[in-house]
Amino acid sequence: MPHTLIDPALEAEYALRRRHPERESVYDGHRRLGAALRAVGGWRLDQRYGPGSRCLLDAFPAEEGAPVLFFIHGGYWRALDKSDVSFIAGPCLAAGVTLVAPGYDLVPGVRVADIVDEMRLALRWVVDNLSPSRIVVAGHSAGGQLAAMLALDQAERGDGPICALAGLSGVYDLRPLRHTSINADLGLSALEAAAMSPLLRLGDLPPGARLMPLLAAVGGEETDGFKRWSRDFAELWAARGGAVQHMEPARRNHFTLLDPLADGADPLTRAILALAHPPEA
Repeated sequence: MPHTLIDPALEAEYALRRRHPERESVYDGHRRLGAALRAVGGWRLDQRYGPGSRCLLDAFPAEEGAPVLFFIHGGYWRALDKSDVSFIAGPCLAAGVTLVAPGYDLVPGVRVADIVDEMRLALRWVVDNLSPSRIVVAGHSAGGQLAAMLALDQAERGDGPICALAGLSGVYDLRPLRHTSINADLGLSALEAAAMSPLLRLGDLPPGARLMPLLAAVGGEETDGFKRWSRDFAELWAARGGAVQHMEPARRNHFTLLDPLADGADPLTRAILALAHPPEA
């Protein structure tokens, strides 16, 4: 891996395992909810979309042709699993939205760029197999980076199936991570970190590029670094002509930010699901 020194200030901002030892209990709660929902049956689980060992996705279909929430799990590209976000399916289905949760291979076995390519394959599977009316790409933490890269793919092409992007405490600038212990697994070089940073890619979009609506959310109790990522990305998105909604739920940290997604009446959940339906005329 590229040799970089750990910056204690950046380590405190972005390496969250020591800061939040309670995160495993948060994950366990999400997993219990998801396991109960998956046990109901009738879903399309472990659908293969690519050659990697973890290139499988779970689809929780609403009616045929329903809009899709394509939600990518976090874990700094090195941990967690698609099943960790199954719990979101309940509110999705109640709103007539299909949830698709893709898995992906993890670092250090692959590069971050490889995972971005896997998400492109997963999105293609959704288009080919579900024929959705609309697709919202969304993700938490590292999943927010992956979702943003898919949205920027479409912005560069000029057209595509994505109608909106929802980033929940997304990692939009990977350069600071090179100076944290996280890079022991990521192995990012300076060039890789820049190339995989949605914030920089957004700034490099050609004039006139069309951006879909963005919902950027970050917990009110998150570190300044994560809040800055979300705000900077949202501000630049707006400056480049995209519609932006920014949310900062109170009393939510990086991990508990996902808790409300089990509740269809929560403002964050409602805001995400609203993106999946066309605006009323």
